[in-house]
Amino acid sequence: MLLLLDADRLYQYVCRIIGSRVEPSTVNDEFQISERIKRKLARNRREADAAVFSELQRKLSSQPLLKNRWSILYLLLNLSKTSKQHEDVAFLSGGLPGYVESTPAGMASKIMRRTDLQQSSVDQTTTILPLSMTSTSSGTKISSGIGSGSSETDRSTLTSFNATINPTLVMPTPDARQHPTGINSTGIQTTSNTSRKVVNTLIASRSEQLDRFNAAAITNKLNQGFRESGRLSVRDPHNSVNTSFELSEDILIRDLIYAFQGINGKFIKLDQSADGFRIDFNVGVPKHTRDLVHKLAEIGWLYRKIRRYIDQHSSDQAYGLVGQSFCTALQDELTEFYRLIAVLDAQREQQLSVGLSNTSYLSLHRLSVWTYEPLQRLTILASLTDISDGKKGGALASTVHSYYQHGNPGIRNLIKRVLGKVVKPLNFMLHKWIYDGQLVDVHHEFFISSESTVEENRLWRNKYGISKSMLPSFISSELAKKILLIGKSINFIRQVCMDRSEILGIKTTKEIANNDDEASAQLMFTQKVVGSQLEMTIDSVYIATSKHLLKILNEQYKFMDHLRALRRYLLLGQGDFVRHLMDCLAQDLDKPASNLFVHNLTGVLETAIRATNAQYDDADILKRLDIRLLEVSPGDSGWDIFSLDYHVDGPIGTVFTAGCMINYLRMFNFLWRLKRMEFVLGEIWRNQLKCFDMFKHLPGVLPLLHSSHILTAELIHFVNQMQYYIMFEVLECAWDELVQKVETANDLDNIIDAHDKFQEHIICRSLLDSSSRELQLQLRSIFSLILQFKNLQEQLFSAAQFQVDSDRKLEQEVEKRSKQGQWGMTGTDTEIEKQRVEEFVSTTVPTSLRKLNKLLESSKTSIQTFLLSLIAKADVSLRCLCFRLDFNEFYREQEPRLKSPLRLQRKKRIQALS
Repeated sequence: MLLLLDADRLYQYVCRIIGSRVEPSTVNDEFQISERIKRKLARNRREADAAVFSELQRKLSSQPLLKNRWSILYLLLNLSKTSKQHEDVAFLSGGLPGYVESTPAGMASKIMRRTDLQQSSVDQTTTILPLSMTSTSSGTKISSGIGSGSSETDRSTLTSFNATINPTLVMPTPDARQHPTGINSTGIQTTSNTSRKVVNTLIASRSEQLDRFNAAAITNKLNQGFRESGRLSVRDPHNSVNTSFELSEDILIRDLIYAFQGINGKFIKLDQSADGFRIDFNVGVPKHTRDLVHKLAEIGWLYRKIRRYIDQHSSDQAYGLVGQSFCTALQDELTEFYRLIAVLDAQREQQLSVGLSNTSYLSLHRLSVWTYEPLQRLTILASLTDISDGKKGGALASTVHSYYQHGNPGIRNLIKRVLGKVVKPLNFMLHKWIYDGQLVDVHHEFFISSESTVEENRLWRNKYGISKSMLPSFISSELAKKILLIGKSINFIRQVCMDRSEILGIKTTKEIANNDDEASAQLMFTQKVVGSQLEMTIDSVYIATSKHLLKILNEQYKFMDHLRALRRYLLLGQGDFVRHLMDCLAQDLDKPASNLFVHNLTGVLETAIRATNAQYDDADILKRLDIRLLEVSPGDSGWDIFSLDYHVDGPIGTVFTAGCMINYLRMFNFLWRLKRMEFVLGEIWRNQLKCFDMFKHLPGVLPLLHSSHILTAELIHFVNQMQYYIMFEVLECAWDELVQKVETANDLDNIIDAHDKFQEHIICRSLLDSSSRELQLQLRSIFSLILQFKNLQEQLFSAAQFQVDSDRKLEQEVEKRSKQGQWGMTGTDTEIEKQRVEEFVSTTVPTSLRKLNKLLESSKTSIQTFLLSLIAKADVSLRCLCFRLDFNEFYREQEPRLKSPLRLQRKKRIQALS
């Protein structure tokens, strides 16, 4: 009857506590008191009792009759400290009266087992469930522990829970019946009637409950169905997961700390099928606690993912410096995470050794709060490893920067730290490029690419470029272009111009940039604001290098002088030189192309230079001017293969490339041919004026001369208008625009672009592009008619001159004979003279007139066709040329298609295209 003595002693202690005025030194918080009791039970490895207490406390909270439940719980907690820990906890968990609605089913049986020399064979570790589970209703709710969910069970299952009660253990002993005064069979006297009342109450309550069920059958069910690994556990009927309270929070926290480091714990291990850390299903953990642990264990999964990424790429040299920096940044963030793990582990060890107050106790809920931000950081880092796989260099930096525009300041600062380390290699490469012109990019990570096989004369155009795949998203295309131009300018100055002088304005900027490497690295991705430090630095270096390069080109290599020389000689801007050269070369160029030699023509060129204002040009420019003969085709004359050439080399060859010089050659050939047509028509016109008075007395010649004058006037008008259009509206306008752009150019690329557009403008307006091929053929046919007209007139004038010479010779012969006293003309002479005149009148004149009329008709048709092609062009200048060529509407009257207004013609063309 030791139990009765303890009950009496504890009863007196309770009365003393209740009657005292001592206030508890704790906050009036029911939740904190209940949590302290459960933790105390869990530390003493009484998880089953903790589950029972949780169920009792839950039901107690649902009763509205009690107002100060926290006081009752505090009383129970203090009572547990007054005697030996094991016995007092056993009394609190099993010595209360067993009511159907509020007491556990096996409490009385535990009390009697302790007082009956442990005669029961039931396992003491059997899980104790509330007696309320034994309700006859088939819809009874079962709670599995602290905050766990409930599940439905049937009557037979509920009956099996109460099978743990042995009816013989709760019946009054014979000794107790024989000694009503309180003396039992062992000779020990009971000290109080109150103790007997407590015990009798427990026995009576338990007896009433056991009468309802067949104890033997229930006991068999319990022993057969719920004993696993030496311990009975509660199973979730849906997923067969052990949801009893078998593990304390300290054990779970210990395993979670292991899981945080990617290490398998005793109960929390990596599940490969679920791809995450999971609690063993056979271990009893309440459902909500299991879910919370799984949520916290996600940190370990994220850690393993990041750790695996670092291990795979940190030793990969092909991943590049940016990738290595990214791995370093991830490692630094994991180092911070290690500090958190160390703090958590120290906290756990401290509370196990000395115990901590409720405010600093490390629980699962407190752990979830403390790891909330680390979980966010690891989630972002794991996401970065996913989207960064397979990327390197600037592409990797762009990927990381895509997370920088985040609304969460913590995430933004995290990405800023990571990105600051990632862009350090790029920042180093950038500084080496813009200050030294060196491309330090072994792994091809920088957005500036280089072709090592390109020769120095093509350095500016072909050696360096921008790799768009490696261009970071935080560097705009305009800024990247400036960065490219800076390095190209430095290399061009050093390697092509052979200038080693210091570039003014770069030294100070370089010293400023080297003062703070960390700050300059972060400037790379924080430069979105207009006028940021990075943009100002790039702009200052860009202006300094570009000015230095342009100064070298203009002063040392005389770029503008060479450009003007091309305009004067290859584009026929030097009129006196071109005219004199054409006069000197006319006799030689009329020969077949195979009879021309460059050394002969070179002497004529030097003569033309010395005889005109070209002699005052710079000697270097005149030395570059030369003659070039094109490839000879069958039937070509010297006019078809002759061309002027201008040799370029060195830095100016960057602007005047081989392709540009070919374009100049095409433009020269066209202008030279047009100039020749002017020269030919001028010669025709002069011959007509000279021969008119000589041949007008010849029979039948006047109609020929009249038609010849008409055709000459038409062709001169056409050629003059074409030449005016090309020389003034095309060349002069394009040249003026080019000069303005060159004078205001900021860098060499601006000059190159301006020069390329200058050539493109001339080629397009001069009908030399591919879209004007039809116009070129028509124009060539007109030029061919001019040459035919020249030959026809030469033949006509030759025949007329023969007649004039014959008449003059006949007159001289007649006069001579008359002086000698002879007949001036004999019959034979008269017959011969008459035959000659008749042949000229009947054969030469009609044939020439027929050919001339045919040329007139062909010329008119060709010009009309050319005008129709011009008016169909979208270029306004070409349509205006059509108006000038037909200023008096002569061709419009003869061609109905030319009578339509220009606006209507354009409208029809647009409709046809649509």
